[in-house]
Amino acid sequence: MDGVETEVDANRRQFDRMLSSEVLALTELVRARNVSYAGADPYRCWRKRGLLGLLVRMEDKLNRVETFLEGEGATEEAWREVLRDIAGYAVCGLVWVGSGIDPSVKVRSDE
Repeated sequence: MDGVETEVDANRRQFDRMLSSEVLALTELVRARNVSYAGADPYRCWRKRGLLGLLVRMEDKLNRVETFLEGEGATEEAWREVLRDIAGYAVCGLVWVGSGIDPSVKVRSDE
């Protein structure tokens, strides 16, 4: 069956396209918000509370998800917004952990 695209292949291509699109959109959203909130210092928002501050913000978004699930649901737009916010905070956490700024993040020792 060479040259014949299966449903699985089509689904994979669709998923990959959508994933790439979402990641690019998330990158632009996080970058724009960071410039708006942090100004010249991209780490300004996290310096005071570090990972704890990011987790508190994520908890607020998870509370919103809980409200959606316990209520009558939400629009696709509302779901996309809250999921992008959660993903954005998670990515910012990865950037923060990799920045070497937070003293609570230990550098791995080869000992």
